[in-house]
Amino acid sequence: MARKRAPRPAAPRGYVRGPIAEPITLERAVEEGLLIARSALTMEIKNRIIVSALRDNNTFDAAEAATWVRLELEHLAHEQAEYAKRMNELAIQVTVVTGPSMHSHDYGPRDYRILTRRGVAYAALSADLERLVDDDEFVTGVVEAARGKAWTELGKAIDSRLALVPAEVSAGPDYEAGRDERLRSFIEVDLANLAALSGSEY
Repeated sequence: MARKRAPRPAAPRGYVRGPIAEPITLERAVEEGLLIARSALTMEIKNRIIVSALRDNNTFDAAEAATWVRLELEHLAHEQAEYAKRMNELAIQVTVVTGPSMHSHDYGPRDYRILTRRGVAYAALSADLERLVDDDEFVTGVVEAARGKAWTELGKAIDSRLALVPAEVSAGPDYEAGRDERLRSFIEVDLANLAALSGSEY
């Protein structure tokens, strides 16, 4: 009986070099950093507005919210400045590093350029955030965006609460007796907080 011939091994594939990503420019890095900072600011101020309305029963105060935005901008600017300082310190340290790296994530002399670039980017972002502290248009934009998100979030929460009311109270024998009190609470607390956030009357 004839022996079966072993399958011929597949020919090795030639090496195909993947596309090399172009290094991000300083301008783009700062622009993306500002977009991230604005998003984080909006979320932070939205949460403060909701807490102020629900926990502290305060009406929406645009001037107070603007103060929150400016304080957060100062905090973020200081944070980025600290990152820049750290990158610059690391860049100096790697210039005197000798011997092989102990771990794959250790910095070495080859990382001097990238650390320096990061330091410059952090410093530029810090400067832009500091500048925005006095930018009334930017601050107002964040406040209005935060208020809109707070209004939407609270509206959804109240909708969910109203949808659950029948299931929660239908079995209770005192439903009718407590109806007026629940309605008064809804009008005086929930709707009042929503109206405060939207700046409208109800």
